Amino acid sequence: MKKQLYIGILIIAAILPVSCTKNFDRFNTNPNELTDSLLKYDYKYVGAFIPGMLTSLYSTVDWQYQLQQNLNADLYSGFMGIPTPFNSGKNNSNYFMMDWNNWPFKVAFDNVMSGWKLVKDRGEKTRPDLYAVATIIKVASMHRVTDVFGPIPYSKFGSGGFSTPYDSQESIYKAFFAELDQSIQSLTTFDKTNPAGKAQLKPFDLLFGGEYGDWIRFANSLKLRLAMRISFVNETLAKQQAEAAVNNEYGVITDNKKSAMVRSGSGVTVSNSLYVISQEYNDIRMGASMESFLKGYNDPRLSAYFRASGMPGGGFRGIRNGIDIKAKPDYEKFSSLNIERSTPIRVLAASETYFLRAEGAVRGWNMKGDAKALYEEGIRTSFAQYDLGDAGNYLNDAASKPAAYTDPVNALNNVAANAPYLSTITIRWQDADNFETKLERIITQKWISLYPDGEEAWAEFRRTGYPKLFPVVVNYSGGSIPGFINRLPFPPDEYKNNKDEVTKAAALLNGADNGGTRLWWGRP
Repeated sequence: MKKQLYIGILIIAAILPVSCTKNFDRFNTNPNELTDSLLKYDYKYVGAFIPGMLTSLYSTVDWQYQLQQNLNADLYSGFMGIPTPFNSGKNNSNYFMMDWNNWPFKVAFDNVMSGWKLVKDRGEKTRPDLYAVATIIKVASMHRVTDVFGPIPYSKFGSGGFSTPYDSQESIYKAFFAELDQSIQSLTTFDKTNPAGKAQLKPFDLLFGGEYGDWIRFANSLKLRLAMRISFVNETLAKQQAEAAVNNEYGVITDNKKSAMVRSGSGVTVSNSLYVISQEYNDIRMGASMESFLKGYNDPRLSAYFRASGMPGGGFRGIRNGIDIKAKPDYEKFSSLNIERSTPIRVLAASETYFLRAEGAVRGWNMKGDAKALYEEGIRTSFAQYDLGDAGNYLNDAASKPAAYTDPVNALNNVAANAPYLSTITIRWQDADNFETKLERIITQKWISLYPDGEEAWAEFRRTGYPKLFPVVVNYSGGSIPGFINRLPFPPDEYKNNKDEVTKAAALLNGADNGGTRLWWGRP
């Protein structure tokens, strides 16, 4: 019955526009997150909205997450592939864009932005610490939304009326930096003057257990991520923000124990939606590009990330995106994700900050370390996250390269060893390499370490062009996406409920409202 209900919901989502209110300031948070154990605490009038915001960064409702991210960014990142021929085989994976893209927008606005607005209205003056935390969560969520669509409603959110104007992505990023700076300053003051403050945040904090210092480090790390995102379009601002983040007195996340991971706590049970989609729905599998890199590098993270396939001979098998799938059983036995229902949900891990700093060091920025040392520490930290032992042999490997790919079901999907889009980048750092080679090496290892966060991996691929991923085999975009997809078109519900403003927003894109138009920060 559960499977039938899921299929029914997915069919409805694929065919009909999902209802969406016009008034952003009337959005409601998920009432299921306001548990009895939370409501008994003091400050619940402000803090009780924070858990719902955190569990909507990556929706813990499995079918919502599937539409929010799994059937777009997780595929486009190269991390994953689908065995299921949704819509008779024409769907997002091969650039036949479905109406699923209401959900990356809807989950964030319904749950995160609405929760932030309630915290702002109730606690901006009386509980500046909780307001600062909510603002950091807002930026963590909404940068993902703007990185999917480009312009979005932001600065005028919650101002009333029946329509909400869109902001350009450039102005949104500048707002992000200002909001993070203000939140860091506010929390720094609070952390130093309220030694007992942890007890007031802890009941609502599924990320850091109430540790304000960890929230400051997370905000700095987020600022570093966003600074690097704009490095090709505004390097002056990027350098300024990145150096400020790294050299802040609290610094950035450098320890796996301090990584930003959403976990169960305070009466809220966090369920990792990828487990359900992979193990129960059997709708997602390892991607072919991921197989190529991990097998070619003899990378021990292969078995940490994925489960052996049920194909003859076993082993690990990935599905190439954008292929012609006739029937689900053809690919269903390929490698599923090695994720449990209780696996914490990754938001920003320590390994990422090392790779960000390594790139900054290559650019000549003050990143408190040289590029080689930071690059290697990023790999070590990723290995340590999965208890994979010493990374010394891996770091010294100057010969291994990504492997050719063979599809045991359909040879038309194979990638030969001499294919122009098969990467030849090796692992060991070489100081004599030029900027482009160093960038590819950093981003390739960063990409591997980012798994399973397809949202961030897809963004970095669009920003840098790395790692080299396999293009789609079948392209149903009708010519609107000539290469790799750059964005999702604005949600159909916006054209229904916010038509005038979303129509104006199309003019901010510097291109058509389709998947082929490059985002503002995309590499020229």
